[in-house]
Amino acid sequence: MALGRKKLFHKEWYLCVLFVVCMALSAACGSREEETPMGRYADRDVEMAGSGYTYMHPLADGGYYLFGGDTELTRVDADGTVSRENWNWEENSNINAKFSIAVSDEGAVFFSYRPKFSSNEEYEEFAEEGELRYLYYYVDEEGGRHPLELYGTDYRKGTNLEYFAFSPEGRLYAASASCVYGIDAESGEVMSLFQTAGQVYEFAFLEDTMIAIDKEKAYLYDCAGEKLLDRNSAVDEFLASHQSGRVVLAAKDGILYFACRTGLYRYIWDGSVIEQIADGRMVSLGDSQYTPKALQVLENEEFRVYFSGNHMVEMYYDETLPAKPEKELVIFSLEENGRIRYAGQLFQKEHPEVLVKYETGMDGDNAVSKEDALKNLNTKLLAGEAPDIIILDGMDIEQYAGKGVLKELDGFLSPYKEEEALYWNIVEGMRMTEDGKIYSVPMSVYLPLWLSEKKYLDGEDGLADIVAGMERAREEHPEGPLLYTPYGEDLLNQLIPVCLPAWTREDGSLDTGKIEEFYQAALTLWELDCAGLEGDAREKWQQGILQYHAPDEQDMVRVTDGQYIDYWGIGANWAQFGVLDNMVFGMSSIHMKLSAFRDRGSKEGVEDEVIFGKYTGQAEAVFWANTVTGICEQAAQPELAEEFMNLLLSEKMMDKWWLQGSYSGGVPIRKESVESILDIDNHEFAQVLGFDDKGIEIIYNEICWPAEEEKQWLYQLMEEVSCCYRSGSMLEETVRNIGLQVLGGELTPREGADKVAGKMAIEMEE
Repeated sequence: MALGRKKLFHKEWYLCVLFVVCMALSAACGSREEETPMGRYADRDVEMAGSGYTYMHPLADGGYYLFGGDTELTRVDADGTVSRENWNWEENSNINAKFSIAVSDEGAVFFSYRPKFSSNEEYEEFAEEGELRYLYYYVDEEGGRHPLELYGTDYRKGTNLEYFAFSPEGRLYAASASCVYGIDAESGEVMSLFQTAGQVYEFAFLEDTMIAIDKEKAYLYDCAGEKLLDRNSAVDEFLASHQSGRVVLAAKDGILYFACRTGLYRYIWDGSVIEQIADGRMVSLGDSQYTPKALQVLENEEFRVYFSGNHMVEMYYDETLPAKPEKELVIFSLEENGRIRYAGQLFQKEHPEVLVKYETGMDGDNAVSKEDALKNLNTKLLAGEAPDIIILDGMDIEQYAGKGVLKELDGFLSPYKEEEALYWNIVEGMRMTEDGKIYSVPMSVYLPLWLSEKKYLDGEDGLADIVAGMERAREEHPEGPLLYTPYGEDLLNQLIPVCLPAWTREDGSLDTGKIEEFYQAALTLWELDCAGLEGDAREKWQQGILQYHAPDEQDMVRVTDGQYIDYWGIGANWAQFGVLDNMVFGMSSIHMKLSAFRDRGSKEGVEDEVIFGKYTGQAEAVFWANTVTGICEQAAQPELAEEFMNLLLSEKMMDKWWLQGSYSGGVPIRKESVESILDIDNHEFAQVLGFDDKGIEIIYNEICWPAEEEKQWLYQLMEEVSCCYRSGSMLEETVRNIGLQVLGGELTPREGADKVAGKMAIEMEE
């Protein structure tokens, strides 16, 4: 009996120990599974060996060549040693501008160029069939110079070759819009190799095989056997799914590498899978401000990427970084926004523990409509999958705020108010809904303005003054257009932003009287404009303008883009209404236009001074909010979202005037940034290049800086604007669509206003 109990005790003890050991092992296994995998690619900036370069050619030993339109040929060895070839001779070779460049491993150079012209007659003689014709130049590895006249039995003289490449053996290849050629660099003889469906823009060489790619497919050519090879489905599928940006290639040891906006990829030749080895969101490849131009494979599985803008990085594998960051910051916008893309990349570098996911509803690689993109977003919101940051351009902000999607930002913004860092009148202009809270902030604004003769619009204060001014202009100028509005939709798009805020009363109800007044003014202006274009004159004007500018439904014609002088043989425009959508180019353009009119006059019959002023419609002190940013109430990472908002509002972001928002840069809402951008010592402003028939020159230099009174006008206007126009609302879309019927005579202004009220009532019920 005792022995039986003892055996039972030992059995129970054994099972207990076994259970404990199993639990320990299980816990240990579980902890290993939960360990964060380590290791991913990161990048570091490479200090460039000078400025002005536009082209980089990688060398197998880790060195590379740099060249540009106005630089010397520069070689950077693998150890960083820099050597330059003297290209001063180019000044005496009648080379005006280079268009495409190729450099061989041995340092030979081939490029297309445009010569200098001493007169318009000389230029017209050179141009063929109304198109620009390139010339070509070859400089051998010894420095021998050979201007070439290309020829060949299967090459049509005058065909422009857009891209060139030397093979590792030194053979030269080129691509036109529909063909790839081989070129004898010494003689200029051209031989067509194969036809292409599109413009080939990138070459790589893998042993005897040339890989040439266009936007959708790869062409494989046996250089030794001189024949086109069968297609590679894996490569074709990859290219077809990456059409929205440039893809660059590099080949080494039987492996083809791809670099593009979405990341770095590796393909073992003749395999079936293309593997991503670096996520573009976590390296510089994802930065939309730069375009990859060349890819180089280095030792130890490192890479070098050369970008447009004379920017270069080296990508290396860092074992100390988590393979996938522990946290995610999700950002959503309807369309690609360069300002947000840049900020996401900057935030990613400053927070390697965070993965910044920037999602767009209407990506360039798909055909999703705005309506479908909003439905997809709303479905995610209902499922509790809200982004952390939401860019609200093109969306009905008040609707999202009213439904509790957006977080109230008054507390977040209070430090900015205390510091007086922002134009607080603009921030206050974003208050909405019945509780009068701030739910979103624009990173920049567009400022509505007009350009006209003083006697027509000086002192205008609303729609009635605009109509009266154009009636006076029509009396004095019975022929030709008054406004830059070839289509009725253009006129509505010019008027809506400065009128829409006045159509809703303080209690949220619709003021149909204001909408009728709007329609009456629009109809009068349209009839005045059409009165000067009889018969087929308006159609002729429309056809001419379509070749230059196809208006978008949300596009106010910009003063900086429009032409005050008519280019289509119809007659002059006597007023333009638009927006200041980029403070650098816009203020420079205004300054130069006013200077031209005042110094020498630009229009026959102009007797009075040409001036510009703020544009007032039914609403006063209007600003157009751009890159409107909010934080979702259900954000998974609210602290990171606020940190990202702080980055957007910082000087390091606000000072970068060239960053594009949903349409263009606008005027930043940070006071110090507006002043520093227009500072006369802002060299980035001064170094923008212009191009004309005779050469490349700096046109945005100190001569083109806004005058002090023009700057003061901008500063004052930024302090005054307080009424926000936000594009994308249902009311705007409804008024625009019905407005076309009013301008077409199908409805009276009163009938149009009533129809708007009816449609909006149905919308509210739904």
